[in-house]
Amino acid sequence: MKFSIEWVDGGTNAAAEERATLCDLRIFLGNENACRFLDDAANKTFDALTVPAVHLAEGIARDWWRIFGSRDHGQSLLPYRTGFILPDLRLGFDGAAFEVVGHQQRCANPGLRFWQVEGESTSREDAEAALADFVQAVVDKLASEGIEHCEAALAWARVAASRTDAAEAAFCEAAGALGVDPYAISDDDARFIEQAGELFAGEALIEFLAGGCRIVDGTRLPFPRRWSTLAWLRDLESRERYESNLPKLADLRKQLGTSPKRRPGERPWAQGYRMAHLLSKELKVNGKRLRTPEALAKKFGGKDFQRVAGTDVEPGIRAVVAQTGAGPRIHLRDRNRGKFPWAPQAETFALARTIGDALCLPQSGRRVINNLHDAEQQAVGRAFAAEFLAPVEYVLDMATEGLDKEEIASEFNVSPQVVQHQLDNTTRIAACSA
Repeated sequence: MKFSIEWVDGGTNAAAEERATLCDLRIFLGNENACRFLDDAANKTFDALTVPAVHLAEGIARDWWRIFGSRDHGQSLLPYRTGFILPDLRLGFDGAAFEVVGHQQRCANPGLRFWQVEGESTSREDAEAALADFVQAVVDKLASEGIEHCEAALAWARVAASRTDAAEAAFCEAAGALGVDPYAISDDDARFIEQAGELFAGEALIEFLAGGCRIVDGTRLPFPRRWSTLAWLRDLESRERYESNLPKLADLRKQLGTSPKRRPGERPWAQGYRMAHLLSKELKVNGKRLRTPEALAKKFGGKDFQRVAGTDVEPGIRAVVAQTGAGPRIHLRDRNRGKFPWAPQAETFALARTIGDALCLPQSGRRVINNLHDAEQQAVGRAFAAEFLAPVEYVLDMATEGLDKEEIASEFNVSPQVVQHQLDNTTRIAACSA
């Protein structure tokens, strides 16, 4: 992602900030210019938008921590228009890769049309550099025009200062994951982040906080069942070990060595697929149907494994994995004991995800298995579970025999969506095992 700014002098905008930052703006994703548009009235194509850059810069600065802390809810540039035109680009970060996706857009007044551009995936470092350079260039232009105390400059000064302090940056990003402004945070939100930070660290904390948020009528609700969820998580530590132990996991992780580790440049799901292939060979599963949590737990030595109730817990949390010196502890929520029951196949899939997480991410600490999709650690477990429970080789064979995805899903006791995902990603899955 690259921003190109050519300042335009002599603007007639009423606001001084807009006059100072009027520019011809181009935003490139790879070699494609997302600001290229067709003007219906002139029947002519233009390759730049002539707009004040201040509103876009202010929006990015204001939402900086939400952009990098949120997971499933990417940030569109459209709310930063403030009466002007911008392309429909959406920014999202999954904890590993920063994605920019362009969408086709047609504006009625004025009559403009933006073409869809191919999305771009880049590192966090490169994305931060591109966004920070753009905002700083706008702030510098404002300062050169004698405008130093506007909202854009003040918002960016706060972010720039926080980025120099690792602990403060971590707190701000956690606030972004929770969907709140770290510079106007309530005592309750701040206390919740701090106490959650005692249970989770790094990306695990971000995914926990982001996974509890809800978007209702366009409003983000930050983790409504927060305190009961924290209490439940603390209580898990008092469970008997035999109830949460799958004793073969620690030995299997040692036997598989470093083979399943993520390779340079790989996306998170690749590690999950590769672990599923290696583990299936190690356990000689060969497409055997592990249809229930009990069957799955026994495969890993958990003859006394038990589910745990979660009556008033955030409904998106399916399970928790806690890495300890004695091996991982797995806490699977009972799908029938709580306010939000799940489908039977979702319970088996959740346990498989947790096993994949424990094997692929053996770092110390704990993580939740939740409903997030665009999240690094959740992607690892989902890929593992899909390939371990419904191997693509057998799914393809059944599809060739004429079974539809509902029939195939029934065979493996997974959802039809999992089967469709396997079919859609056949090439990707095969590449991971090479």
